[in-house]
Amino acid sequence: MKRQVLRTWIGILLLAFAAGTLSAQEVLLPVRYARPSAAKSADTILTLPFFDDFSTVGSNPYQGPWSLGGAFVNEGYAPLPPTVGMVTLDAFDADGELYPTTTGDLYFGDTLVSLPLRLDSVFDPYARALAPDDSLYLSFYYLPGGGTGNMWERIGDCPNANDSLLLDFYDPETQEWTVVWGRGGVSVDSLIASTGTDWQYVLVPVLDTKYFKAGFQFRFRNYCSLDGGNKTGMLSNADQWNLDYILLDKGRNGSGRASRDVAFVNPAPSMLRRYRAMPAKQFSPSEMASTLSLTITNLYSEELATSYGYTVFDESGNSLHEYNGGYENAPVFWPGAVYQTSAAHACPAVDYVFSFDPSEAPVTFRVVHHVREGVSGDPRPSNDTVVYTQVFDNYYAYDDGVAENGYGITSTSTPIRMACRFAISREDTMTAVDLYFNRTYHDENGAMRFLIKIWDDNNGRPGNIIYQDQNRRKPLFEGFNQYVRYALETPVTCNGTIYVGLEQISADFLNLGFDRNNDASSQIVYQTGVGWQTSILRGALMLRPCFGQRAVASVSERPEDGGKVYTQGNCIVVERASRTTVQVYDVTGRLMFSSPAAEGCVRTHALAPGVYVVRVGQSGNVRKVVVF
Repeated sequence: MKRQVLRTWIGILLLAFAAGTLSAQEVLLPVRYARPSAAKSADTILTLPFFDDFSTVGSNPYQGPWSLGGAFVNEGYAPLPPTVGMVTLDAFDADGELYPTTTGDLYFGDTLVSLPLRLDSVFDPYARALAPDDSLYLSFYYLPGGGTGNMWERIGDCPNANDSLLLDFYDPETQEWTVVWGRGGVSVDSLIASTGTDWQYVLVPVLDTKYFKAGFQFRFRNYCSLDGGNKTGMLSNADQWNLDYILLDKGRNGSGRASRDVAFVNPAPSMLRRYRAMPAKQFSPSEMASTLSLTITNLYSEELATSYGYTVFDESGNSLHEYNGGYENAPVFWPGAVYQTSAAHACPAVDYVFSFDPSEAPVTFRVVHHVREGVSGDPRPSNDTVVYTQVFDNYYAYDDGVAENGYGITSTSTPIRMACRFAISREDTMTAVDLYFNRTYHDENGAMRFLIKIWDDNNGRPGNIIYQDQNRRKPLFEGFNQYVRYALETPVTCNGTIYVGLEQISADFLNLGFDRNNDASSQIVYQTGVGWQTSILRGALMLRPCFGQRAVASVSERPEDGGKVYTQGNCIVVERASRTTVQVYDVTGRLMFSSPAAEGCVRTHALAPGVYVVRVGQSGNVRKVVVF
């Protein structure tokens, strides 16, 4: 049965912006994305134990024991997994496209296929072959999308009752797959009501002798169905299933889930109190967080003595600061879902202890967190380390660079505007804005138009317009979670509190990237008609204001209208086949030349030798040229 975008599930949040009216709404949609491919070939054969908790999220391609058929390895598509990282199956393929079999009815979505395993022996010439009485079990945790709690804080899309998650075993002799376990579409709320927990633990025995051969495999796959939308730009992803902590091994008793494993649960946090990244020029020690928040779990059946600490490294790998949290007992996670609460491990201090010194830009620092059982660590070290890369460049960011949803405003009133608040501590020149738009079905939102705007502050709300595009832009797509830099038509001097945002030209859905794992909702405002409202949606817009001449000079060189740009003498020549505008800036962002709409070739007036930025068309795409 085909579903509509306005049904009540977390992937699409429809929230009234003012009491007593449903004419204007903030909307969140699931997103489509590209996935990393498997690093190992299918002719690789593995031996027991088989284990993956997807904690090496940052590797590209993913260094796991799988053939990934569209599955997405990530850190944030569901809250509080067993250990940091998970894999998500949904309705889009590895390239972020709907599958060719997509219909309004059920169709197969992603698959996650193990590499072949050797179950005929343990590669020991003196050992007997494995058999059903060796207590061979496959265990894993799963969680449907959609989350629980307040509707405005949830992540992902709950599968429909007709959707399903399946586990198959493969007989290498007959080359047949057999379904050995399945779960129909269900909400997280329903699971908590029936089992008392969100992430569900499953233990499946391997009993049939036909599987005890070289070349055995298992796979997860999902049935899904397409979500529709009644507005352009809304047709999007759906039906997520999250998997974690997958283990296949012999000698298991078939009951307990305990594993001697102390691990991180969430990714490493920013060491700044407000931003994930910020310009080096704007940094001061007051921007440092007072404490950090770490989530640490102990999956064993007993308390374990653990050590925790973090180290800050510069770009050359030199240690700048070390924090030692000492030893603490990690409480047992099950059955009460208890995490480490000791402040020395869960809330390590930052301010008055350490501060960055980003004297040059761009510069990055690596903050490496580690937790260990005892001195030597536990048998599963991959989830014992999480790393945060602290960036000081030429932009502000509240988001982590990964979109879990798509944001937009639907309204019957105009204007439709969205903006994000930024605090500029030292006068600076804003020259560009980085934006990430999610691709939609048939790239519907790629034909929409918007304006970039900047406002000053008026008692905690946008006040006077201090910048506004003269030409309409359109969403551009660089790649999965790849920002497009839109150069401002003229640089803007900023100081104090400003609001940077977009004005939609139509009531269609722009589908701006939205990071659900970093809450900047208090910094997001939107307007439909009269008055600004503060967002109630937990997350951060993937919108980053950029400052200084280097921000303009680094804009990707992709002219919208495809014409050639070259120098001739001390002039710049722009050839194009369609009507457009041409603007030339120096490296400080100063407008040197602007042409009206025309056809053919535009030759700018004579320019002094140097580097210039040529903006072709209305989208903000530019090319850099050197005049000799």
